[in-house]
Amino acid sequence: MPLLIGGGVVGIVLIGLLVFLGVKALGGDDEPDAGPTTSQSSEPTGNPSNGGDNGTLGNATGQAKTATEKLQGSGYQCSDLFNTGQGAHRGCFKYDGPTEAEAIFQFQPDGTILGVLLKSQNEDNVNNAAVTFDAALQAIGNDTFGGDQVKKIQDAVKTGQKSQKVGSTWGEFELRNDGDELQLSGGKSGADSLDLPRKSFDTTEAQLIAALKTKKYVCTTSCSKQVGKYGSQRIYSYASKGEGIRSLEMSASGDPEDVKTALPAAVNDAFAALKGEDVAALKSYVQAHNDGKSYSAYVAGWRVEIIANNEDSYSSSRISVSYETFYV
Repeated sequence: MPLLIGGGVVGIVLIGLLVFLGVKALGGDDEPDAGPTTSQSSEPTGNPSNGGDNGTLGNATGQAKTATEKLQGSGYQCSDLFNTGQGAHRGCFKYDGPTEAEAIFQFQPDGTILGVLLKSQNEDNVNNAAVTFDAALQAIGNDTFGGDQVKKIQDAVKTGQKSQKVGSTWGEFELRNDGDELQLSGGKSGADSLDLPRKSFDTTEAQLIAALKTKKYVCTTSCSKQVGKYGSQRIYSYASKGEGIRSLEMSASGDPEDVKTALPAAVNDAFAALKGEDVAALKSYVQAHNDGKSYSAYVAGWRVEIIANNEDSYSSSRISVSYETFYV
């Protein structure tokens, strides 16, 4: 009799344990572990292979945290293409009048920066492009490469050569100086860059073109409609033959009032024809940033650029969604 009672007790205990483990496996109540210090927010980064859905930042410590905070202090908007336990790919973007700049870097979980890509462009003022480039170089480089190595790069910029290699104790850099555009790329010695997700929509170019033709677009190398007396709205895509679209561009130009309605129409027409798990997040981001300003961010593993040029008598705006490339 005691054995039977003992067995019953053991059975009840085992059943209780199994129920508890089942609840844990299904994500039952459990206090989360404290994560590392974040550089901007503690919002989730979404599917690790796709990145955040709304241009958000994940965790960062060390060099990556310092660089991010300095760039944000200079007016850059930063977001993660992905941020996982294996490392992260972060982009910081800035639009200041005609000056466009970006600082992209990859880093390890401890914040150690593995590779960088810096760009600054201003077709109207070469000096402004150089000043913006130098500020980003120092924001990332002083803590990552060291001030003496930053000076090597600064001296190379001053020589004015179109393209040159710059060696440093951190790694080797490729510098390109076209006057109105400066670019620097480099990777840490002995470190491999992180793989980027290959992105594509489920829709092919042929399917997109067929859908746009039903909406009265004229399609040749791109699909377009006339807007007003002299404007147009245009949709362009790229994909390998028979494969899903890998980049998409929507634009409108003409009278400012016409563009205000033409660009949202192009956005709606393009996204209505696309299929894929990222379509809703991308459309949501684009529509939330329809205020006539320029933006860049990583959204759902894609790079989104919204470029606006507004004048009193003529306006042009372009939105691009593309897979990211990163060569250092």
